[in-house]
Amino acid sequence: MNYSSDNSITFTIQRRAELEHRLDTAVGKLLKNAKLRKQGMLVTRSSPETFTVSLSEKVPYGTTMEKMSW
Repeated sequence: MNYSSDNSITFTIQRRAELEHRLDTAVGKLLKNAKLRKQGMLVTRSSPETFTVSLSEKVPYGTTMEKMSW
């Protein structure tokens, strides 16, 4: 599963080795909007292989927080 919008990217990994690259890519794609909106980023793990990187008003600007929801 892969989904993206201006403020959120969801992706699924097949191997642990993919994770860092996929997270870095998602953060890089959202960085411009994070700066414009002065929002931080929230990385949510919704299953062992599914992650969502999203902009969040609840996360201080310039900060990335992690959340597990499975």
